Amino acid sequence: MDVVVVYETHYGQTREIASAIADGAREAGADVTVVGVEEATARQVDAADLLVVGGPTHMLGMSRPWSRGKAHPQEIGTGGEIDDGVREWLEGLPAAGGGQRAAAFDTRLPSALAGGAAHGVARALRRHGFELIADPEGFVVEEAEGPLRAGEEDRAREWGAALAGKVAAAVR
Repeated sequence: MDVVVVYETHYGQTREIASAIADGAREAGADVTVVGVEEATARQVDAADLLVVGGPTHMLGMSRPWSRGKAHPQEIGTGGEIDDGVREWLEGLPAAGGGQRAAAFDTRLPSALAGGAAHGVARALRRHGFELIADPEGFVVEEAEGPLRAGEEDRAREWGAALAGKVAAAVR
């Protein structure tokens, strides 16, 4: 079973969650590729039995060019070097083949008022014809620049294993 985890990150926390999801899927027996949104290709997506996509929450949802620019006036993070994020990558994604499975995640601040990007990612995946195998999942960062809340990497690893288990059961 092939799993591809595509992520957008600015301060590194979303990459850490993507890696933990991948570790969990590997522990469940999957072959996993983890790739930043700037390098993810349609070919990788087409070959995947499961596509997991995530990004940071900006201004209640998925990042936009202006929110990425606002997030990076400082020296921390990418310095605004990410031209396209998950939103733009999903817009350019070809329609899924029949039965392709996906899941969506985000990183977000601890307040319910902070919103989340995962629901927007999930909607975009559905619009492209993917079957979502889990509810969108949010992982908490204590502040915009991090760190991740204690236990979130473990939770992401468990979620990755559960996702891979669902796909393995469906593929058999």
